[in-house]
Amino acid sequence: MNEITRNTLKRIMSAVVALPVYAFAIVTDLFQGIPILIVSLIISLVTLYEYYQIAYRDEENRAFIWIGMAGGFFLNIVMYLFAFGKLYGYSRMIGIFDARVIMGLVVFFMTAVMIFQIFKRPLKGATYSMAVSVFGVIFIVLSTCHIILMKALNNGMYYILILNIAVMINDTGAYFGGVSFGKHKVKFKASPNKSWEGYFSGTLFCILAMIVTNQVFCSFFQVTLFSMIEAAILGILISVLANLGDLIESVFKRDGDIKDSGSIIPGHGGMWDVFDALIFTYPLFYYYLVLTGVR
Repeated sequence: MNEITRNTLKRIMSAVVALPVYAFAIVTDLFQGIPILIVSLIISLVTLYEYYQIAYRDEENRAFIWIGMAGGFFLNIVMYLFAFGKLYGYSRMIGIFDARVIMGLVVFFMTAVMIFQIFKRPLKGATYSMAVSVFGVIFIVLSTCHIILMKALNNGMYYILILNIAVMINDTGAYFGGVSFGKHKVKFKASPNKSWEGYFSGTLFCILAMIVTNQVFCSFFQVTLFSMIEAAILGILISVLANLGDLIESVFKRDGDIKDSGSIIPGHGGMWDVFDALIFTYPLFYYYLVLTGVR
């Protein structure tokens, strides 16, 4: 068995084990939304840890890992309370609960980072250490937490499913399109081996995924998410944003001179390798839904 076949089997087995668990957390309404919180915690905190490891330079230029992990944990909890508070009565225990609590937590986290920098680290490397610590929580954790907000929307699980399906099909279409037809390299510094044919194939498959999945939800579950034209346009936008999320991760990996963000998922690499596109698309897709009137 050659290396390519072995790696493909690892990828399939990982998907067989992980996808049902991930799908259950998305679709279930049991346990007061706790499963989606757990999924968000796992994805965001493991990815954050991988990012901190990639960003490590030396003892002076390194993130405040445990402060960042603690900040990420509490940010998930606050986002969960914000999303499901009214539905399950948590708001009554907390009082007036709105976005200011989230902003307050971020400010508190940044203050903790600065205090530890002043008293626990040398001045050299201070700018790098503080910037890396704060950026990781804001970009990775805050972005990932939007899966919780999306789940709390009306028909939230369908929106999460259609986005996941579109991103997965986009990635698959881009891979096979690039392998089969790729001749013109994009020559992006972050990912020079990708081809325009691969990107266009991914976009085409993403459009089809959005249209077909939207029609399946409408026909079999009597849930109308988008018109056909809107689904097609969103397919283009999601494909572009998903590819951008992949490029963003590639920037960090090339800067850290590594191939994979980690090895937690056999055959796939790290958590960031799997969810790079979704981390970037979750918040943008969520705010599109809110702006178009989904509540």
